[in-house]
Amino acid sequence: MLQVCHPTPPATTVHPGLVVAGTKRGAMNKSSEPPSAPNPAGDAGVLPDFHSLNIQDAPSPPAEEEMDVMTMPRETAMKIVMRAVLSLANAAGEVPATPPISRPGTPGGKENMFGQRGHRRVASRPATPIPSDRQQTQRTELEQAEASHDEPTITHDIGAGAEPESVQRANMARKFFSKTVPKFSLDDYLNRIQRYCPFSTGVWLAAGSYILRLCLLDKSVPLTHRTMHRLILACLTVAMKTLEDHRWPQKRLAAVGGVDEMALSRLEICVEFLLAFDLQIRTPEKMKDLTVSLQKAGQAATMTSKLPPSFDLKLPLNKVR
Repeated sequence: MLQVCHPTPPATTVHPGLVVAGTKRGAMNKSSEPPSAPNPAGDAGVLPDFHSLNIQDAPSPPAEEEMDVMTMPRETAMKIVMRAVLSLANAAGEVPATPPISRPGTPGGKENMFGQRGHRRVASRPATPIPSDRQQTQRTELEQAEASHDEPTITHDIGAGAEPESVQRANMARKFFSKTVPKFSLDDYLNRIQRYCPFSTGVWLAAGSYILRLCLLDKSVPLTHRTMHRLILACLTVAMKTLEDHRWPQKRLAAVGGVDEMALSRLEICVEFLLAFDLQIRTPEKMKDLTVSLQKAGQAATMTSKLPPSFDLKLPLNKVR
């Protein structure tokens, strides 16, 4: 009768990092625990550099065929947005704000700043930590807003009782109007923003593309000297939160921009709704196309706002001493 002999299995060398059958449950759980989730916004290393380059000293925007949005300095992007916005505002002239919408208040209870009961908007991620030596800012104040805080941002009613979309969009456009033209110039305002809350090239160009769509393509908000400051501040805030891991604290942005936190939050919501939440710019080619379109719109506005040919400047006959 044959007997089958089973050979002794060879000794197995186990790598310290591997888990094999027979390992105790506690050791298995310990070795299989995933690392903690990354938090890019909590990394102080992503804080942009602070420097005081003036927008007037920034390199001039390149020609269309030479434009590279991937290597463009952020101050050049600032200059592109500033020139286009200022030219378009000069050409538009004075545009009155839409009259406020009157409606009865909500009976009983306390509404929060968005007109909804029992709901508050919370930040999607924490703000980037700022070193103590850079936290100090110099607060400014924009001119008083045309729209009051109790005016609704968005009509929450749906169905037969809802306001028409055109009325809702006009109401949102009112949020960007100042009662009077701010006393400081647009370039001073942008220099101030970039000094205390530096933004990247992509954020500046994306904000310019939002303004192009809001004011020229969709014609949702008039671009005038009374709206351009709030438009730029709101579009920069939305672009920062859409495109980058880094984000400045809402309190700091509001103080630098000259509005309170509630007003800045309302402006953000209006930008997002008016753009139908289509905020991403996914390719450099798309960013370049939008930037060139903004440049061309500004150049066309500059041409139309020139003095008419009938204007005749007569110099004095007396010699200048």
